[in-house]
Amino acid sequence: MLPTQVIVALLVLQLALAIPLFAVAIQLLRFLHWSFIADAGSRGDRPQFTGPVLALVFSTLAATDFLSFEPFVSMSKLNPVPETARAYFTVAMLALAVWCWAYAGAIRSKIRSWLGAS
Repeated sequence: MLPTQVIVALLVLQLALAIPLFAVAIQLLRFLHWSFIADAGSRGDRPQFTGPVLALVFSTLAATDFLSFEPFVSMSKLNPVPETARAYFTVAMLALAVWCWAYAGAIRSKIRSWLGAS
């Protein structure tokens, strides 16, 4: 039987994967509505994907050691972080996911300025 803390940690990790995945799906639906259905004069700005997609990427990296189906198994084998530091890696990836979600606009602006787009 698993200790309560492990069960809670696994549930939190599953939520860390499910919430960004759900947000990406919602943004995709909003983008499709914005592109095809919404009135061009009143539809507003295009939905942005930066925060949810980056959060999904980092959450996926955090979950590689805890989920036992593909592609997570292959990603875990390719991870260069030693086994003794994987817990720190997981926490760091979850922190990056939250950071990317919170600062998605600044990240997008910085990347666009590096690429020369305005």
